[in-house]
Amino acid sequence: MAQFRSSRAVLSALLWAPLVLACAGDDEGRESASSGITGASGITGGSGITSASGGSGITSASATATSGDSDSDSDSGGSSGSTGDSGSASASASGGSMDDCSEDAECPPGEHCGELSGKCLGDGECIYNEDCDDGKTCDMGDCVIGGDCGAQAFNLTKLPPNVMIVLDRSGSMDGDVQGTDKNRWEVAKEAIFALVEQFNDDIRFGLVTYSACELLKECTAGEIVVPVIDKALNLITGFLADKGFFYLCNSGKPETSTGNTLQALVGEASLQDPARGNAVILITDGNENSECQGSTNGPKAAGDLFGQAIPVKTYAVGFSDKVIGSLAEVAAAGGTAVPYNASDPQSLQEALNSIAANVASCDFVLEGDPPDPDDIFVFFDDDPKGVPYDPVDGWTYDPDTQTIHFHGAACEALKSGQVADLDVVYGCPAPIPG
Repeated sequence: MAQFRSSRAVLSALLWAPLVLACAGDDEGRESASSGITGASGITGGSGITSASGGSGITSASATATSGDSDSDSDSGGSSGSTGDSGSASASASGGSMDDCSEDAECPPGEHCGELSGKCLGDGECIYNEDCDDGKTCDMGDCVIGGDCGAQAFNLTKLPPNVMIVLDRSGSMDGDVQGTDKNRWEVAKEAIFALVEQFNDDIRFGLVTYSACELLKECTAGEIVVPVIDKALNLITGFLADKGFFYLCNSGKPETSTGNTLQALVGEASLQDPARGNAVILITDGNENSECQGSTNGPKAAGDLFGQAIPVKTYAVGFSDKVIGSLAEVAAAGGTAVPYNASDPQSLQEALNSIAANVASCDFVLEGDPPDPDDIFVFFDDDPKGVPYDPVDGWTYDPDTQTIHFHGAACEALKSGQVADLDVVYGCPAPIPG
């Protein structure tokens, strides 16, 4: 447990190297905060996929923060909060009826009685600080998160998601790509090279090729040829570089085993990290062979992946117009709604880049335990209104992995570059300017 300084400090963080700020003095703050994604995966069972390079070994991003000054004096630190009559007055609220009151029941529906002002106010309105909930102050008639307190900085580390590329190696990938002198396999390899190079620092990639193309067998699941790992660029490009026509599976037997391959990834340990996003990118030019659809198929397997305690989304890319119909079912079951139609090099590259942007991380691990997980506040660009604790469009915290997950609108704001400054504050409901 980290200790905290009581002296004032001005600390903040840039988005891509942000700081978490732990503050002392406000004992109330947000009343409760439940965890985000649960930590235990509970996923077991054989994957049926062989690994050409061994297990992937997931790294854990955690560290103990230095505490700085560890002593605490009774006459220093603490939040001034908004106590007594000293709370600064503000412009009168304009939305409420402003009727005199002594309790909420005396106000019109949808209004409340200001604790100090004794006036009926609209939701979030105030005249004095004391009219606001604990942890908020009155600013020009609106209750906003605010207060003064000491601060200490902790590192906040962005967590790259895990993404397994699942690449079709059936014989039809030898088909020509219109407008080029290359076949589908060559174009797919080049697009993957560009994808992994561009996002090498932001996404932990792995690679599966399917089917396994085993002698005298058909419809075999694919194999993990590169495990999901940090900075996988050299491993993936090194593996695919010399894999040409003779690597394609031309056994004469059914080999587009999409369902079996996806099903084999259910429970795959490298895609079951509770602190990170986990996804599959499926690239294929053909419909799944009917002979390969026994106990499973593409949509069912994608649904099983997405339905795990730690869900794995499936992004489907069709490298041929004829496959889009069946891939629509895979995408819908896999939690990504619609497939990508990529019939030429440019559209394939655009599809992969779009997917990478979608899976880009909105997860940040805190290096050190919060003194009280129920008193965490988050701010974008020093906006005192703060980012709401909300699993739909705000943020949640997972104490098991010490990870803050951003969702919906908050996640999109981070990924789009709209946010230049991110503050995560413990115990003290105020951003740290700067």
